[in-house]
Amino acid sequence: MSAARGDPPTGTVTFLFTDIEGSTRLLQQLGEDYRSLIDDHSRLLREAFDEGYVSGTEGDAFFVVFASAPAAIRAAAHAQRTLHAQAWPADADVRVRMGLHTGEGALATDGEYASIDVNRAARIAAAAHGGEVLVSDATRRLVEPSLAEGLDLRDLGEHRLKDLDRPERLHRLRIEGLPDDFGPPRTLDARRGNLPADLSPFIGREEVLDDVRRLCAEHRLVTLTGPGGSGKTRLSLQLAREAQAGCRDGAFAVQLAPIVDPELVPDAIANALGVMGEAGRPVLETVADHLADRELFLVLDNVEQVIEAAPVVPALLQAAPELRVVTTSREPLRVEGEQEYAVPPMAVADPALPATPEQLLAYESVALFVERASDRISLRLGVMTPDEGGAPC
Repeated sequence: MSAARGDPPTGTVTFLFTDIEGSTRLLQQLGEDYRSLIDDHSRLLREAFDEGYVSGTEGDAFFVVFASAPAAIRAAAHAQRTLHAQAWPADADVRVRMGLHTGEGALATDGEYASIDVNRAARIAAAAHGGEVLVSDATRRLVEPSLAEGLDLRDLGEHRLKDLDRPERLHRLRIEGLPDDFGPPRTLDARRGNLPADLSPFIGREEVLDDVRRLCAEHRLVTLTGPGGSGKTRLSLQLAREAQAGCRDGAFAVQLAPIVDPELVPDAIANALGVMGEAGRPVLETVADHLADRELFLVLDNVEQVIEAAPVVPALLQAAPELRVVTTSREPLRVEGEQEYAVPPMAVADPALPATPEQLLAYESVALFVERASDRISLRLGVMTPDEGGAPC
């Protein structure tokens, strides 16, 4: 990490963090031209942040400290305007996210800033979208009375930030003439999945589940194959539920059974993820950009319905390094990076051999049948368990 020279401001200061959204995608897109893009990006930001103290840079990220909150706001707005106006190599779409927070500018013995306010500013920046400037309420109180013409703040409400106990009221800096159609902040309150409610327990298949867990840990694309009724969908959703808590951006499932046109698969994925289309731009590109810097678990169910759309999956995996995908299909996708797992049928009892009810219940297929039958009987009779309370339906 490189750092600025000079005396760092202390006391009450405003911290500003920035980084490029989707920098991995840009590197893959531009190749050797990416170096010149980073050089231009760094030059523009250093010029825009001339009133601040550049405490450190790493890759495409900047950490800047300002003695004045209004100066920090002016710098952020100026930086976004110049970045937006810049002609980038190969018409690259360079979008920089920024976060500002005002707090204690205390220095540790090594000369680095050390306070919870630094962490809060970094988390605010991480919650922003590319091209967006998010501002804490502490900063808002200091700058709102003196905002320059063409700038205003939109209240986004309180949000929980990762690793911080106290929620933060966030505000978006709106800059006249620049895009303002961002989604909700990427905080712990953001939508982290669309998995259907698990209405009944996951019965049996523990060995199968363990096998597929291991595959998912080693491979970013796993396809569960088997005939209809073999339990592929239930298995994939169980994997997604387990992964949801550990994935920063959650787990989502896309049901492809109703779709017959492979061209509509990107639209189905976009709808499941809550991604809005952009006029004049392929939906697949928009979805890839949305996923580019997200850590997410994605289930694509019943891909055999639209197997011609299989190349969509490696395209998304290439664009999003932290994306993991499980697909279910009656046949493998036959794309690069795929690991197939043939889901075995549940073991069934041999009707020719005598067995007690207890022995029959040892078979997963019988236990599952009994569980489902009990559920249906309970629903028909309006029976409720003691824990549910209330009156029968």
